[in-house]
Amino acid sequence: MSLSFPASPTSGQIYQGWQWNGAAWDPLQRSLALASPLALQIFTASGTYTPTAGMKHCMVECVGGGGAGGGGASSATACTSAGGGGSGGYSKKFLTAAQIGASQTVTIGVGGVGTATIPGANGSATSFGTLCVANGGGGGSPGSITQAVGPGGVPGTGDIAAAGMPGGSGFSMITSQGTFASTAGGSSVFGCGGTPKYINPGSVPGNAGSAYGAGGGGFVGTNSAVAQAGGNGASGVCIVTEYG
Repeated sequence: MSLSFPASPTSGQIYQGWQWNGAAWDPLQRSLALASPLALQIFTASGTYTPTAGMKHCMVECVGGGGAGGGGASSATACTSAGGGGSGGYSKKFLTAAQIGASQTVTIGVGGVGTATIPGANGSATSFGTLCVANGGGGGSPGSITQAVGPGGVPGTGDIAAAGMPGGSGFSMITSQGTFASTAGGSSVFGCGGTPKYINPGSVPGNAGSAYGAGGGGFVGTNSAVAQAGGNGASGVCIVTEYG
């Protein structure tokens, strides 16, 4: 099957995996291979992306904020662990200088905050204008009979738009004997979610997500009515790799 390329392409235009170099259509991967790395801009806080002089193409990667783990309390005769928070989604977009223009607004998704009495808060989305968006992960449920996990961030906008990883499942049982582990947060594309803690007896808060977009771990308690918070989710990131 032959492709019907646009009759009057503009420089840098992309069409079904091909790119116009000003004289002919090149496979997109060849265009990337011939490009020279120019600069790397990493955003960990919201701001404005301004292209480096000479930028012709760039690869934008976004990770949404992670959800917090659930909090709560057990009792003197029970063990309870809350659900872990889900990680933020991951999106990747190849863009030309013409598509970006003079600048783009970058919004970094904030990680959810864990509390002792309610579900962990959701993480928020990371976005590069409207061109590349990665959604935040969901918060884990509090320690109770229903310990729903925090869902991973749903796919956003990009050439690649992947969902985040859900947090670990919590539990509740009528026993105060033994050593129990808290639930883990969902890991993001860049690293580990909140890792488990072990307790017997007592109660401990969940661990925070350890890398961009990772979910926080849920609390765990046994033979203790002391309420604890879920671990905080980690905030997201936007990485712009520029080519000249």
